[in-house]
Amino acid sequence: MPWQPIAGVVLAVLLAALATLQYRWLGEVSQAERERIRAGLQTRAADFTQEFDREITRIYVAFHGEPGAPDQDATAIIAIELEKAQASAAVPGLIKDVFLLETGGPRAGVLQRFDPAARVLQPAEWPQPLDAWHRRIARFSTIGDTAGILPIMMADAVDASAPALIIPMPFVKTIAGGDGRFTVMSDAAGPPRTLIVWLDADRLRRQLLEPLVAKYFGAGDASEYVVSIVQRDAPSAVVYASSKDGVLDERRADVSTGMFDLRMNELTRLTGNITPSPAHTANPPTDRVAVTIVRRSAGPADAARVLMTGGANQGAWQVRARYRSGSLESIVASSRRRNLAISLGVLGLLGAAFVLIMAASQRQRRLAQQQMEFVAAVSHELRTPLAVICSAGENLADGVVADAAQVKTYGSLIETEGRRLGDMVERVMEFAGISSGTPIRPRSDVDVANVVADAVHGVSPDARARDITITVHPNGALPAITGDADALRSAVQNIVGNAVKYSANGGAVDIRTHADEAAVEILVADNGLGIDAADLPHVLAPFYRGRRAVDAQIRGTGVGLSVVRHVIAAHRGSIAIDSRVGEGTTVIVKLPVPPSRVAGS
Repeated sequence: MPWQPIAGVVLAVLLAALATLQYRWLGEVSQAERERIRAGLQTRAADFTQEFDREITRIYVAFHGEPGAPDQDATAIIAIELEKAQASAAVPGLIKDVFLLETGGPRAGVLQRFDPAARVLQPAEWPQPLDAWHRRIARFSTIGDTAGILPIMMADAVDASAPALIIPMPFVKTIAGGDGRFTVMSDAAGPPRTLIVWLDADRLRRQLLEPLVAKYFGAGDASEYVVSIVQRDAPSAVVYASSKDGVLDERRADVSTGMFDLRMNELTRLTGNITPSPAHTANPPTDRVAVTIVRRSAGPADAARVLMTGGANQGAWQVRARYRSGSLESIVASSRRRNLAISLGVLGLLGAAFVLIMAASQRQRRLAQQQMEFVAAVSHELRTPLAVICSAGENLADGVVADAAQVKTYGSLIETEGRRLGDMVERVMEFAGISSGTPIRPRSDVDVANVVADAVHGVSPDARARDITITVHPNGALPAITGDADALRSAVQNIVGNAVKYSANGGAVDIRTHADEAAVEILVADNGLGIDAADLPHVLAPFYRGRRAVDAQIRGTGVGLSVVRHVIAAHRGSIAIDSRVGEGTTVIVKLPVPPSRVAGS
């Protein structure tokens, strides 16, 4: 049994097993791929919110008084802090207004606006965006605890609706510890006050938010992400939306996180420039300074209420992001399908390569078999005429043949076999030249009628020996063509010789010539064996011989028609073969006429 089918089955099984393993492996890595993509988007969102919040925190820290500074001159402190905030801000003009709100004592609820030009505080009406704080002051005043402090929590530090920063402005002092550390505490003896830093909403969105979105997520339709930003407490209030389809729903978002908040790490970093005491300098701590604001009360249960706190994923705004091409799950599924398709494609290419190798192996095997048959046929073709020539020569040399008529017969036999031997050697040499890529000889004007006549003359002895009639039927004058006369004569003689060789004794071969404006046509027809339909497409291939020719034991090498095809193709012509078993074969050769001769005819 041949090994190729077995190898094909084994390869198919291996490819199926590899495809199954690849699919399972892709299923296992899909979860890891999903987490990797999600982590990448989360990192992008975290960097975006951190940079935005860094600017907000920088403004917040800029409005904190210096530890231990007298707090009575609020105007001077606000002026210094405003200049510091404007100098450190990444976006100029982000601060729209600064208000001072009394949050304790008999003046609780009094609002004053800071005039940067006059550097004075002036009584002011509550702006509509800060109306929520006005109502809160009113509710706090009805409690009757006017001597107390209006609670300012960490959540109050950012007002998203205004937008504004709410910054406690207590009188603070520094208490140094013996271990080199120090603590910043509020002094209850000072008047409690709160700064309201009103931000320009349009500048905040256009000059800070939108550039950061473009930086981290891309701009416009070219971005591969859909980003929406809404107020956390009022999701219907849209701050920013990159999609024309509206706000991204939180359930459809791949990543959702908070922003517009005070960053604890930024607070630590920015407040770390407080000048330490000498003991603190001599023994520097590894921890950064942390600021905690508490409310002290006389009651033991409320001795230290924390007024500032924070947590993860907090913020007045919420940013929602997902991939524009679909949800994270759909992207992972698409990636999985793409990887599977690539893997199957690779496996398919391996299979196709194996099939091609198998086909090439089969072709090489057939070609080797045909070459062996060709060598055997050539050897037989050489042996037969050589044996006849040697036998006739020995008889003549030994004097066995003395009669003049017999000597003439022997001489004619030697001449015929020698010519046949020469024709066979010429065909083999021509095929060898074609196989090596040797071009045909230089071209010149060729008389097609003379080519046909020379070809008929070359095969006439064989035709006479078998009583086969060769008839040429010219149909008008034939124009000259450009080509190699010897190569064309050999090709036409090969065609006519095959017609004679495969015809029965006493048969007939007809040759017709015809010319039109574009080509000269040569038609050679016989009434011989004919060619099977299965063999007809292959008869022009090298070494190929039809089944009927082999069964009839007609001598041949299988290279003649291959040489004919090459010669006709080199002259930009065409060859067509029509055959019916038992009725004969017709070969039609068309050779193009040069345009100059067509115009001159």
